[in-house]
Amino acid sequence: MNSGTPAASSHPDEASASPAPSNRLKLFCLPYAGGSANRVFHDWTPALTEHVELWPLELPGRGARMAESPCTSVEALVDDLLHAVLPALDGPYALFGHSLGAIVAFELARRLEHAHHRPAVHLMVSGHEAPDVLSEPDRDHLLPDEEFRDRLSELAGTPQEVLDNDDLMELVIPVLRADFAAANTYRLDSPWLRLSCPVTAFGGIEDPEAPPHTLRAWQHRSTGPFRLRLLPGNHFYLHSEQALLLQSITEALAPVHEAEAVRLREKEA
Repeated sequence: MNSGTPAASSHPDEASASPAPSNRLKLFCLPYAGGSANRVFHDWTPALTEHVELWPLELPGRGARMAESPCTSVEALVDDLLHAVLPALDGPYALFGHSLGAIVAFELARRLEHAHHRPAVHLMVSGHEAPDVLSEPDRDHLLPDEEFRDRLSELAGTPQEVLDNDDLMELVIPVLRADFAAANTYRLDSPWLRLSCPVTAFGGIEDPEAPPHTLRAWQHRSTGPFRLRLLPGNHFYLHSEQALLLQSITEALAPVHEAEAVRLREKEA
């Protein structure tokens, strides 16, 4: 398994229960394992258009939610996030998730569409094989601490100074283990419950954790249009190629704004 200042908080207690209608598209963003959404996505807003409102979704056990116990399953993560997302749905929304965040974004989108009748206008998944791909399950969340650190080092997503800091790792390892457990134990359930929105799958050309050939099967998870975008880099290309990724996200969401503009003009006519 693979392991900023927010535009809005994902904590349920801070979400408005009765939001005013908005014409801006909310982009809910979910990070990779161990990541804080507010740090991973903190500088995305300037690169997005004024029609997109960035909503990093902070998961339990990190950032402003550090005191909360992390979730150990994708289902529990979705249950948690619904408390923040449902009250915020005052207009169109899209989701972006990287690595573990891709699976959580997908299952959150399925729950919102099929259980709450609030379909997304676009799902963007990044750095994670499609749920249909039957790979050998990882068990790295069960490794002893030293071997677990070695695994984190292999993934190259945790700074070496963090890996070498025993006090910091004592805080980080439980969250990472929980995230890895969520990813490693996830299996696609009810595959016939497909999305209806467009899906874009992003990946790093040199990503050994989610090789490009494992991404195309995301097209089977929706009845809507599908596009595969490969960018230079490895599993953490979203940092090294951030400008290119954000440009691609803006292009993917442009038709949504155009359709909404047409709808509003027709409504006013």
